[in-house]
Amino acid sequence: MTKKVKYCLFSLLVIQYCNPALADTLSPLYDQGNIERISVTATRQESLDTDLAMSLQGISKEELAIDNGQHAAESLNSISGVLIDQLSGGQGHKAAIRMPMNTSGYYLYLQDNIPLQSPAFFNHNALWWSSFNSNIARMEVLKGAGTALYGSGAVAATVNILSKEVAESPETDINLMLGEDEYSKVQFSHSNILSDTQGFRVSASYLNNEGWRDHTGSKRAELTLRHELDLGDNERLVTSLVISDLEQEMAGNLTEDLYNNDKTNSGLSDDVLASDPLRKTQYMRLSSQWDKTAGDNYYSLIPYYRYRTNDYTATWNQNMPKIESKVQTLGLLALANFEHSNDSDTSIGLDIELTQGDLFSYQILDYSTTGWKADTFIKGEKFFDDTTQYISLSPYIQHKRNIAKNLDLTLGARYDYAHYDFKNHLSLYGDIGHGKQSLEDRTDNFNHFSPKASLNYHLTPDSSVYLRYANSFRLPTAGSLYHLTIKDDGDAKAVDPEISDTYELGYKSNWKSISFDTAVYYMDVDDGIVYAYNDSGQRYLTNATRVIHKGIEISVAWKINEQVNISTAYSKSKHEFDQHDDYSGNEMAASPDYIANVRLRYTPEFIEDLTVMLEVQSIGKYWLDDANSQDDDGIDRIQDGYTIANVKALYQVSEQLSFNARVLNITDNEYVQQASYRYGKTLYSPGTPITAYVGLNYKW
Repeated sequence: MTKKVKYCLFSLLVIQYCNPALADTLSPLYDQGNIERISVTATRQESLDTDLAMSLQGISKEELAIDNGQHAAESLNSISGVLIDQLSGGQGHKAAIRMPMNTSGYYLYLQDNIPLQSPAFFNHNALWWSSFNSNIARMEVLKGAGTALYGSGAVAATVNILSKEVAESPETDINLMLGEDEYSKVQFSHSNILSDTQGFRVSASYLNNEGWRDHTGSKRAELTLRHELDLGDNERLVTSLVISDLEQEMAGNLTEDLYNNDKTNSGLSDDVLASDPLRKTQYMRLSSQWDKTAGDNYYSLIPYYRYRTNDYTATWNQNMPKIESKVQTLGLLALANFEHSNDSDTSIGLDIELTQGDLFSYQILDYSTTGWKADTFIKGEKFFDDTTQYISLSPYIQHKRNIAKNLDLTLGARYDYAHYDFKNHLSLYGDIGHGKQSLEDRTDNFNHFSPKASLNYHLTPDSSVYLRYANSFRLPTAGSLYHLTIKDDGDAKAVDPEISDTYELGYKSNWKSISFDTAVYYMDVDDGIVYAYNDSGQRYLTNATRVIHKGIEISVAWKINEQVNISTAYSKSKHEFDQHDDYSGNEMAASPDYIANVRLRYTPEFIEDLTVMLEVQSIGKYWLDDANSQDDDGIDRIQDGYTIANVKALYQVSEQLSFNARVLNITDNEYVQQASYRYGKTLYSPGTPITAYVGLNYKW
């Protein structure tokens, strides 16, 4: 942290602590339109942000309306320390939240507090299984290790997509959006009251996008149903059904020559394009949440069933294998919260999950690699064909108590037990060629105890400072456990779970016209699961002994006057290998030096129902590989970051009709969205050029 930042934080604390009269004149800023101050992610009950000893920020429905994005990233990137990379402009994504840009399971993705996927079959694209396109009220991000309510994967962040509830009176709305590259999206939602005790909402959407690069088109259909039933005596039942179908063309990264000469190229060979590599995924989740409040006590039960398929060609691998998967889950989330007479409360809970995953991979075309230790792949070869059953039991407890005036102590603990039962359907075991290892049937068990502790001190009714410690862990997926390579020493050992310890100091305040949040964090990850390469250039997973992640995050929202307000989100971080066989002392690849987002909104007096927003998104430079290598001229392999600007507008013509428009990358800046150094060459993912969208919404 720089001296200037330290001074600013210290000054704000002193002003509020030493001048309570000034603080009393500042009314709380619970909603500036773009800032969401009430959250449910931490405890499943509504809480004011200053009552929570953690960095938790949200995107309000007003901000979502201005963004009207084709992807959740367009809104989530306005939160400090959050970078969601939309892959090739499609529906896929990778994330960098207190981590480098990565596709690993450091994030827990939820919708309405229910996990979108199983940690045993983590996929970095999990947000496309949410109902973002058809039914969304707001989004929340809990940065850092989760509370005791969350287990494997809640290491760097928990992202929660929250659905619209049933409206108080009948309403219907239709939204149409058109854009370049034959982009179109139609949304429909209808909410109605069936009786004094129940109502429903049905929402649907269809999206089509040809993509600005070759072979990056996508089609997505989505349907959500929500039924709310008031059972009386403060008892409620909410049942939800989410169904989606996605088909997306797949492309690869570009070599330096292609990037310089044809950024629209798919990056795939003619042979691969002839096979028309696609990603197809179908998703269905049925859940029912029962809530009851009895006096000062709260009870919640959420049984759910989840099903998804995910079939694709791994275009990032040289031989382009086809991968097919089917995963289905039965789960239960049980929670009880008890308030005590001494200004304290206790939450106890139990999460249960039973998941079965079927995974299959094979070669779709004859292919030969070149260079040292060249290899030949034959069409029809099988790389894995197996079924894994996963069972987890996770009891937890969390106790919050006021230990002094304005000072709360929260202690929590979670125990996770996970059991894997692996069945291999291949007839061959051991070395099956191409450096791959086929395992016999086996079982594996993991368990972990995660303690949590925090202090939250209210400087004033509208500001607080907190200190937090949270232990968390990341389970290896079924793929990393059972789809192994033969390494140089011939030892095909599966990876172990990662264990992390997060330490965090934060400050929050909600004043009349200014909201301010900051957090300084230090995360120590032991047995970090990272990629390494053997002498043949084959990639495999291994446990790096120790990785350190540290940084600072700052968010400021300032309502300058009735016409103008500005919000700024900034983070600066460093991610490095502390102990590693090869990379000790190196910075991790794809770790931007900083992430920044600034949004200036203007509502002119002469057109009161018009809001125009200028957004600037910027990320800093980063290393292209974990080795922090140099090229033949001795120049560090570092990729410069980028800065782009977007303009968005929303015009509410009447209560029923509104128009919206946005232009992304308005300066048409040519930039690299992400680059890496692999297989002895630099590969580039080009950023999207200037792109315009227009739309309308009609509600009655």
